[in-house]
Amino acid sequence: MGFAAQSATGVPRRQSRIWAEIQRSLWPAGRGARGYRHTARLLLHALVFAFIACLPRPAGAQVAVSESWTRRLATSHYQRALELERRGDIAQALREYTETIAIDSTLGDAYLRLGALRERMGDTREAEVIYAEAIRLGDSRAQALVQRSHLHRAAGRSEAAIADLQAAVELEPQREALQELAQHYVEAHAWPAALATFRRIASSARQSGDSVAAENARLEVRALSVLAAESDPSTAPIKKHDWVGSALRHIARR
Repeated sequence: MGFAAQSATGVPRRQSRIWAEIQRSLWPAGRGARGYRHTARLLLHALVFAFIACLPRPAGAQVAVSESWTRRLATSHYQRALELERRGDIAQALREYTETIAIDSTLGDAYLRLGALRERMGDTREAEVIYAEAIRLGDSRAQALVQRSHLHRAAGRSEAAIADLQAAVELEPQREALQELAQHYVEAHAWPAALATFRRIASSARQSGDSVAAENARLEVRALSVLAAESDPSTAPIKKHDWVGSALRHIARR
């Protein structure tokens, strides 16, 4: 009678057979109470798995997996770009750096390399745009400011170059950036600012154990102290009981 044929209980016969197969698989014949326990365990496992599947997954875990995967992919493109640049294949290196950023827009080193490559090619406007993007990222901000300051300096924008270097050394007081900043101050005849910067350079050199750099910075400090004597609190004469002047001298010499 086909699928529509009814059993004595009113259930279609084909459905009755299917249900019978399910029952046999869940409750093996002739096992009595053991069969019940077997079925109960299977049902319990099924319910547990169903419950776990219905639980909402933590969004952070999904994002972490995605970020880890994208960062690995971006890093592979970045390493390929470095190798291509080393071999002199500039066009392909540009494409790989661009692809790196497209995959992971937080990889600061890729921006720095891409900007430097654009700068080498004479495309300073594009390089400046790329450095501006890199400045938004914490891990590349200081170096991006230094590299953008070079563009400003080459274009004759001294004030902008100094502003970028000042921001860079406040983030990371690297000695090379400090030396560039001090040179800007010397060229602008900003003697007190140059003197303060060379003092920072001397302190950094002493801390790192670089005696040659420390001695060179000391000589610069001596020369600039003469030029800045009238405006530098550490060298200007202090009147008796001039507590403000004494405090300024102490701060300047730290």
